[in-house]
Amino acid sequence: MAAALSAAALLGGCGGRAAPATKPADAAMQRSSEAGNLAFTMDRPAEAAAQYEQALLRAEARDDAAAIGDYGYDLAVAQLAANQPKKALASARMTRIELTRRGLAAFPALQLVEATALYRLGEHAEAANLARVVEAGDDPAAAAGASFLLGLIADEAGDQAGLEAALARLAQPATREESADAFELAARRDLRNGDFAAAASEAGRAAELRRGDLDYRGMARALALQGAAEADAGNSGAAANLYIRAAQSAAAQGDPETARPWLRHALALANTPALRMLAQQTLAELANGGEAAGRR
Repeated sequence: MAAALSAAALLGGCGGRAAPATKPADAAMQRSSEAGNLAFTMDRPAEAAAQYEQALLRAEARDDAAAIGDYGYDLAVAQLAANQPKKALASARMTRIELTRRGLAAFPALQLVEATALYRLGEHAEAANLARVVEAGDDPAAAAGASFLLGLIADEAGDQAGLEAALARLAQPATREESADAFELAARRDLRNGDFAAAASEAGRAAELRRGDLDYRGMARALALQGAAEADAGNSGAAANLYIRAAQSAAAQGDPETARPWLRHALALANTPALRMLAQQTLAELANGGEAAGRR
């Protein structure tokens, strides 16, 4: 998520579980996997998905349950990164079914991908139910990601208690990614409580951490959250600028649907001709299907 939720939770690595002790015996499967990993690290998620799909086909040809789980997970993660949540959901579910048919349970990271895809598709109740299963599981990283997802869902539903509970579960972050998640949820809490200065600061910290982790979807979401805090504090110019920056990042990631409402917020808040012109121009470029909006 991204934001959707934190992309780093799902996209920071391409392996669903710990790396196997030895390389797969199938050279074609290994080549596709390595090509997918390379494409993913080069921020080419659609290309990575195509390669992981080939690796998954080879895994199915081998009837290799562990490889089916790993490459099915990799495929779903890459599809989320390519802003294809419907495909990601289908891939995650099919992988779960294939594992079940072979007597294996879906591992928590795969379940978290499925929950994230559901969230991105607006199926919040189903996403929350699955996230609770992951949160109660034995994978600390996946459980932390599930807590963050539940916090996002609670915030969007106006569930203050749920948001506070999710934030409490992230009180001792173990990674930069979890720290970013905690800062973002804290910003959402403080925004609801009217502490706009704290919310803007926390959202800014989250954006910095996500930028450093190459989680640009999450970074853009945090910038927009910071913009909302500045707007509520009465700092219209700063808010407009942050919304434009968030929208430009989303546009550069090929996500105009996320960028447009942020640009409309920017246009409503712009307090200088320059900011107004920039917001209008970027909106026009998105309307025309242009990519220049994300390349300033």
